[in-house]
Amino acid sequence: MPPHGRRRPSSLTILISLLFLFASTASAASAVLGIDLGTEYIKAALVKPGIPLDIVLTKDSKRKEIAAIAFKPLRTKANTAESDSYPERVYGGDAMALSARFPSDVYPNLKSLLGLKLNDDLVSEYGETYSGLKMVEWPETGTIGFKSDCFVAEEEPWLIEELLAMELKNIKGNAETVAGKGSSIKDTVITVPSFYTVEERRAITLAADMAGLRVLSLISDGLSVGLNYATSRTFPTVNEGGKPEIHLVYDMGAGSTTATVLRFQGRTVKDVGKFNKTIQEVQVLSTSWDKSLGGDALNRVILEDMIEKITESSHIKPLGLQSNHVKSHGRTMAKLWKEAERIRQVLSANTEMSTAVEGLYYEDFTFKYKLSRAGFEKLALSILYQGSETY
Repeated sequence: MPPHGRRRPSSLTILISLLFLFASTASAASAVLGIDLGTEYIKAALVKPGIPLDIVLTKDSKRKEIAAIAFKPLRTKANTAESDSYPERVYGGDAMALSARFPSDVYPNLKSLLGLKLNDDLVSEYGETYSGLKMVEWPETGTIGFKSDCFVAEEEPWLIEELLAMELKNIKGNAETVAGKGSSIKDTVITVPSFYTVEERRAITLAADMAGLRVLSLISDGLSVGLNYATSRTFPTVNEGGKPEIHLVYDMGAGSTTATVLRFQGRTVKDVGKFNKTIQEVQVLSTSWDKSLGGDALNRVILEDMIEKITESSHIKPLGLQSNHVKSHGRTMAKLWKEAERIRQVLSANTEMSTAVEGLYYEDFTFKYKLSRAGFEKLALSILYQGSETY
């Protein structure tokens, strides 16, 4: 499991009007698409002349889209199909609904793989969770690609950047629908984790470029939270004797957790002519992170417990199957992962959860599982200790 890190960058002063500044400098009549690129979900907002800020809804009128894409297989098998025949692309919740039927053609949570090599621990963990996917190494860069059964065998592997570009293009299409008929969106600002390397940032920029978007800026998650917090507030003016406010922001997502120390302050600056004006500033003082601590890690401890109980069940134990046999079965893992996430969410508001998952391993096997919140907390102790050591 990769170690956590800590970085103390030089203080970066950002005006709270940053996104609007991008909109004005890009073009007087253009729109800017802000994308919150998460591991599990993608959210977007649109800034356009005449529209200060508008949330981009999905085609199902939801405020966020599941970060997943799927290739829906053609009725004709790939090995007999024409090389120029392409399967239907499906996004978000519609894509995840296909994961149990087509585990080799549904690609969720791709953000966690950007810029990583095939031998990285996070890649191995991803491959174990989504065992139906066929990961290969892209020889030119050493990064990851996926082979799909929906295409002919000669088809090149799909790079992570290409698949992410398809998701971003889908978001771009939704935004252009919000912007109105005839609108074209070309500029974007995207949030990234503060621990992203040059390779990971370059991968996101490449994906955006393939989606037809020009990246004006990549902003860290913690700073974006600070900007949002500052838009409706005023802070003490430091050059008039005021003391700045210091805040600590925790951001725990599906794939990682970050902590960002922010300073908020007002400052009087020279305006046009003899006048002065007070602006609000946000400064990033320090960030810390754990790249493996998140909702997926909590799902994984439930998943491991489920697999252990499956191998000990009266239906499976006589067959001599071990946990590695279950983990290598794509459809079984897709169903168990989906149920593990649902159990975690239910236990956040309830003390106990019971469920039954049908059609595992052999189609006639139904697995019944029960977990209490106390039991879940016991399973997650190692993760809680990991988080306390990081921060």
